[in-house]
Amino acid sequence: MQNEQGQVDAGQETSGHFGPLARPEALTDQVAERLRSAILSGALAPGTHLSVPEIARQLGVSRTPAREGLIALEREGLVEPRASTGVAVIAGGTPEILDLLDIREGLEIMTARRAAERMGADGVARLRALFAQHEVVVERGDLAGHVELDAAFHRLIRDGGGNARLARQLVQIDQQLRVLNSRLSRAQGWSGRAVLRDHKAIIDAIAASDPDAAERHMRAHIERTRAFQLQSAGKG
Repeated sequence: MQNEQGQVDAGQETSGHFGPLARPEALTDQVAERLRSAILSGALAPGTHLSVPEIARQLGVSRTPAREGLIALEREGLVEPRASTGVAVIAGGTPEILDLLDIREGLEIMTARRAAERMGADGVARLRALFAQHEVVVERGDLAGHVELDAAFHRLIRDGGGNARLARQLVQIDQQLRVLNSRLSRAQGWSGRAVLRDHKAIIDAIAASDPDAAERHMRAHIERTRAFQLQSAGKG
């Protein structure tokens, strides 16, 4: 799972993305977190080759935590083994994104049902407060803010569902989608108002403790996301 020679592809390498780490405990976790952040921010683009020796050199650690950090990210689905280059950031197009959306749909629906069954008044109040912030962001056409608050909305529902294992799986799926989506045009044709309508319907269902309605509206929301992915890829 490594390239011991430290070879990196021209134009697709890890050089310059990191600074040395300090040397406290849990170096593997720190390596994994530094790499994860770089992947999710787009500093390491889809398909970028990741060299264990180069990562170790830049972070100032031995090859063992560098290698184990990559293994952790492979378990999360953020990197994948490549026969010719060792390990690379995941890459893919519309088929891979739609596969992930199939998985996400099932998980999000179950989470919405559980939130409708378990979320208390405080949780619903947090959802409504977030919705109010989201309205302001959409009104001013702030795409980056919209994406951030959309993610926060789903995070609150995951938390309100009270199933930690389900939440962890959703986090991994969302992270993979975030990486793969970076190659699509997210700005063209985005509709924050449509998302807000979906969110309001989901919030109202959760507030009414109606799991069937929460499931129905979450399913429609994910289907809208699927349609947007196809449109963004030029296949809608």
